[in-house]
Amino acid sequence: MERRSFIKNIGQIGAAAIAGPSLLQYSGMSQKMAQHNPTFFHSNQHQMGTIAPTYPSVSTSFKLKGQEVKVHGLSIGTVAVKNNFRTKKGFGELAKLNILLDPNYTAYLPIWVWVIEHPEGLIVIDTGENSKVLDLDTYLAKESSFMRYQFKHAAKFQMNEKEELDQQFASIGLKPEDTKLVVLTHLHLDHTDGLKFFPKQEIMVGKEEFLHPNSNLPSTYPTWFKPNTVSYQNNRVEVFDQAYAITSAGDLLYVPTPGHTRGHSSVIFKTDEVDIIFAGDASYNQGQVLSGELAGANQDYRQTKVTYDKLLAYAKQKNTLYLPSHDETAGQRLLQRELLIKR
Repeated sequence: MERRSFIKNIGQIGAAAIAGPSLLQYSGMSQKMAQHNPTFFHSNQHQMGTIAPTYPSVSTSFKLKGQEVKVHGLSIGTVAVKNNFRTKKGFGELAKLNILLDPNYTAYLPIWVWVIEHPEGLIVIDTGENSKVLDLDTYLAKESSFMRYQFKHAAKFQMNEKEELDQQFASIGLKPEDTKLVVLTHLHLDHTDGLKFFPKQEIMVGKEEFLHPNSNLPSTYPTWFKPNTVSYQNNRVEVFDQAYAITSAGDLLYVPTPGHTRGHSSVIFKTDEVDIIFAGDASYNQGQVLSGELAGANQDYRQTKVTYDKLLAYAKQKNTLYLPSHDETAGQRLLQRELLIKR
């Protein structure tokens, strides 16, 4: 087999290896957080890959044109992934093959769903996981045996029905049917598995992501899933060059942050106090952007580097909170207004 074909095949194997959720964190951060802030989460196990912390949901508010707007971070179960899934190891596409070869898992990480009680209506960013994922043989029965094998060996979940999105909504005095719009950063199942609670709501995703998904599992989508696919407009945001205005006021913007998937997007909420970037899996924690560390489970490493540069450039211009979907300290940073780049 010639070298080019070999590399292409390795890349295909590696891409399949990362089917499923997209998550991460620095190894050992759970233990450090528990030592320094034991009230923030709790654990009843102590082995890497089996530690099961609880990340409490958080709520706060920001000023928007002088009015208080509530922002909630809802914690929807936890997930552990291969260390090489979270942190790139190896050159090029071989890094994806190394995910298969890695025997070690991270600690369990949060799955955040963000809810904004916006004046134009309740807006939900991603939808988290659901408890059916615990029975993978049944849940993924319509996927290929190869995809089921790869997924089962890439991630491990811990959650129950009480942690699902409808119950988390109830905990903050809301109902899924109160939602005006659901915005998806990308189409991996740990971001789409709560769609079942929104059968009558508008669901939005980028056109590029919808037409060219990567490592998604479409059999897990509700049968009625037909999202509104949107395209960016030029010159909407300084650094990103393109954006789609989610609200008529233009204070909530959908911007391209590719790398994790080809069409991955993030959401910027421009409040009076700070700009909040709800980053999906653009990175798996804030530290990766600051250090330049790449995840193994990225479709395009080059694009990820460009995305990191843009995120940092934006944060240098604006007071910016940066909140990825699987960042252990994202909830705490939201409450404490901790900036990506401190002033």
